[in-house]
Amino acid sequence: MAFTLTDTVLRRMCEINSFPVPADGMIFVGLRGCLPANPDDQDFRTEHALEVTAYDHIHPRCTICQWRPLTADIALFPGSTVPHQKFVKLSLEKGGKGTNQMMTGYYDDYRKGIHKPGFPKGHAAFRQTEGHPIRRTADDFDYDNDDAVEFTNPYDNMHAGWSMGVDQNYFSSAGCQVVLGYPQCDYRGDKPDSGAWKTFKASAYAAPQENFPYVLLSGIDAQKIALAGSQKILPRLRYGSQASLVSQVQTALKAFGYYEGEIDIDYGHRTTRAVLEFQTATFGSGSDDGIVGPLTAEALNVPWLPV
Repeated sequence: MAFTLTDTVLRRMCEINSFPVPADGMIFVGLRGCLPANPDDQDFRTEHALEVTAYDHIHPRCTICQWRPLTADIALFPGSTVPHQKFVKLSLEKGGKGTNQMMTGYYDDYRKGIHKPGFPKGHAAFRQTEGHPIRRTADDFDYDNDDAVEFTNPYDNMHAGWSMGVDQNYFSSAGCQVVLGYPQCDYRGDKPDSGAWKTFKASAYAAPQENFPYVLLSGIDAQKIALAGSQKILPRLRYGSQASLVSQVQTALKAFGYYEGEIDIDYGHRTTRAVLEFQTATFGSGSDDGIVGPLTAEALNVPWLPV
């Protein structure tokens, strides 16, 4: 089912997940399992049509947005927020090392910089500078709650996807966030950027900021909120959430013996790890998604009111 993405929907997504929204500047937004209705339209508009679609680690089936809250407009770029199966297969031989999938959440520091500096395919992109929770698979070709979570910085940068379009069966990602198109680099004989990546990089590099926050959610998350309109929705807390509700969850986790950090408003590494352990112990193996929703909140005895 198609839905319409607007500034209001994006703000609502951040409100429900307790993600901060800077008053000025550009924000990157990844929607996993979701494509623009018109993949060739990368213009900033006040609204865009998107369609939820299944991702398969073979075809690019995600959207990365550039959102400007001050002017309430958005540009959409087809790409991927999951690794390609080629790299997943290679990593299985190494126990999952070398390839990962970012968990949904809020990542506050993608900086202008070089992806793969010193290599022929190195190009101007956006570098991830901080550690975060990721999943690695060592038994199959996808990523689910049975897979191990690590807290590290595998440099899941945002860069060109080395792919022609959404119907192609290849894109270059072992965990990075990629936009379709090709980069200017030595490997290509210094030919200029092309495709959606050309517009994405030009727009972001023209912005008067060095670092960009990145909101990563699923297309289903966005669709649900868009279709709900003004209807109240139960909140979700996940990596990167910032709210007083986080401190209530931390207090409850500490009472159950799972959280040893400070009580604050930041849903960071310690809180994510504690939630994962609590969910496994409470609901069983394969139930740990690291997200506090109504079921986890109920098990923690934390009041969970719609927003």
